[in-house]
Amino acid sequence: MFVPEDLTDLLEYLDSHQSDVHLIANGSDLINRIQRREVSPKVIADLSGLSELNYVRKDGETVKIGALTTIADLAKSPALGLRYEVFREVAAKFGAPSIRNVATVGGNICAASSSEDLLPVLLVLDAKVRLRSKFGERILPLEEFLKGKRLIDLKANEILIETIFQELDEDSACAFEKTGMRNSLIIALVSSAVYLRLDKNTRLVKDVRIAFNRVTGKIPERARLGEKTIRGKILNPQLIEETTSVLGNELRLSSDFRATSEYRHDVDCVLFKRALGRCFTRLGGHELV
Repeated sequence: MFVPEDLTDLLEYLDSHQSDVHLIANGSDLINRIQRREVSPKVIADLSGLSELNYVRKDGETVKIGALTTIADLAKSPALGLRYEVFREVAAKFGAPSIRNVATVGGNICAASSSEDLLPVLLVLDAKVRLRSKFGERILPLEEFLKGKRLIDLKANEILIETIFQELDEDSACAFEKTGMRNSLIIALVSSAVYLRLDKNTRLVKDVRIAFNRVTGKIPERARLGEKTIRGKILNPQLIEETTSVLGNELRLSSDFRATSEYRHDVDCVLFKRALGRCFTRLGGHELV
C-alpha cells in the first residue's frame, strides 16, 4: 500500500511505477473486484487523504467536480442549486447511505460499466474529464474517455483530477431515471438521463441529449438518432412517440442473467419518457400527455 503525502507525491510515484499500481479512494468498487478475483493489484495507492480533490465549485459558467467528491457530498453541495436536482435523483437510488458516503465521482467514472449511475447524467451534461500526470494535463470529452466496459483512456502515470461541464441555464433541465430489481441498494438494470433546452414560449427544442446505461454495448452511451429526431422541433406528444420509436430501433441490447434484451428495450423507452417529462415540468411546463 502506498499512501501519498499530496498530489505531487502521487504523480511522482505513478510515473516511476507505471502499471504496477491500482488507485483506490474508498474501495467501494475495487475491493469487490479483488474479492471476486477479477484483479490482483501489485500495489494499491490510497487516494483518500487527497482532500484537494474533494470539491464542487463553479468557475464562471463552468461546474467543476473533484474526483474524490463523494456521491453524498455531490448531492448536498451548496454550489449546486435547484437546477441540479438530477444529482439528488442519482443519490436517492445510489446504494445505501454508507455507500454514498464513500463512493466517489472519479471512482464511478473510472469503473466504466453500465451500473455506474453518474455516467448517463454526465454524458447528457456533455461533461469532460481533466487528467493529470507529472508532465501536464489532458482534457477529454467523457465519451472519448470511456473506451468500453472497464476500459478508459487513462495512462498508467495519470490520474483523473476533475469532471467539468457547462452550467445549466434557465432554459435547460436535466433528469435521471433508474430501474433495478428492488427499491433500495439498486444495481441498475436500466437507467436513462435526458438534458433538454427548450424555448418555453414555443416549446421548440433548442437542444436535447439522451443517454442510457446501455445503447449498443455494455457502457453508458448517447442515443444520437433519438436526439436527432427531437432536436429543432416543437415538443408535443406526437414527437415524443416518434422519438420513442426511433430509440426502439437504435437500441441494440443484449440479455444477461439480470434481464432480457426485450425487458431492457421496453423499460428504456418508458424511462426516456419519464425523464423527458420531468425536464419539461422543471422548465415550467405541464403534463406533455
